[in-house]
Amino acid sequence: MRPCSALHCPDGARLSRSSRRRRNPDLLRGRFRTFFFLFVAALALLLGHRLAVAPAVIGALVGVYSIKVARRRGGDLAHTFVVVDWLLLGCTLALSGGADSWLLATIPVLALGHLAGASRHEWPYLMAPVLVLLLVLAIADPSLGGSQIGGIAKVAVLVVGGWVAATRLQRRPVRRQHTTKVDDATGLSTGACLPSFLEARAATALAENEPVSVVFARLEHYEDSRNFLGAQRSDELVRSVARRAERRLTRDGRTFRVGPDSLVLVLPGCTPDDARQTAATLAHDVAANLIAGRRQTLAVGTASFPTVRSIGDLLAIARDAAAPSAVARPAVAPVLPLAAAR
Repeated sequence: MRPCSALHCPDGARLSRSSRRRRNPDLLRGRFRTFFFLFVAALALLLGHRLAVAPAVIGALVGVYSIKVARRRGGDLAHTFVVVDWLLLGCTLALSGGADSWLLATIPVLALGHLAGASRHEWPYLMAPVLVLLLVLAIADPSLGGSQIGGIAKVAVLVVGGWVAATRLQRRPVRRQHTTKVDDATGLSTGACLPSFLEARAATALAENEPVSVVFARLEHYEDSRNFLGAQRSDELVRSVARRAERRLTRDGRTFRVGPDSLVLVLPGCTPDDARQTAATLAHDVAANLIAGRRQTLAVGTASFPTVRSIGDLLAIARDAAAPSAVARPAVAPVLPLAAAR
């Protein structure tokens, strides 16, 4: 038997999974660079270091250019921009008091901005350009504020502060994506619970030499109903269909909402013929009554284990039989001996 991870259930996944585009670290670093140097320029102006504003403004312009490069060429020139950052910050510090400048407090911020989001193997390349800043400060003031060792130590401590902050950020526990297991509208289990339940029922069926069937029921024209009725009344529509589905369950059976318009009934001990009869009865029951003031119809499909030996194929066959192009087509699965299912 194929493991339950092979179960093909895109509609159920749609209820509990949200896809996110992977962030471009070079693009984020370019944006940080722009805002960082704008902040440094404003700070230098506030402290009265007008000459120091010029390299900071150049740094902001370089940041805008690095954003364009990141969008067009990815990581090309990424480390070059880092070297330019430290060079321009060194020039800003040299023009605002050198090793005694209050703007030294921006060093850990720049170090953090470079390291945050970068992989660990990049960190040496991102930190090595700090030597460029030290070189610029030494050229502007060879004594580094009166003590070369003290000036170097001061810069080193500030850089280490940014490195420690970046390390703490990377060690933050990653929040696990929440998987919804109960559908709020119907109270049914969602598709996230279906694989493990089907696997357990299939194992029991194999041990007891009995079948287990699934019925896939899709509400036709659901989007039209939702647009006409609104979210609240369309939920009422699904709840009503779900209640009718619950009444068709066999012992130990269970109903799942695997999509906005889709339900799956798992029917232990139910033969393929019984499953088709259950599906037809459910479809007739729904179509024969007005629900939320509208006539609702179901497209249904069935499949049975171990007639279908793969748990993954079991739901896929039932779902395909309920597809719009297959509404009028009976679901026919390859017949295999019960004892041969394995």
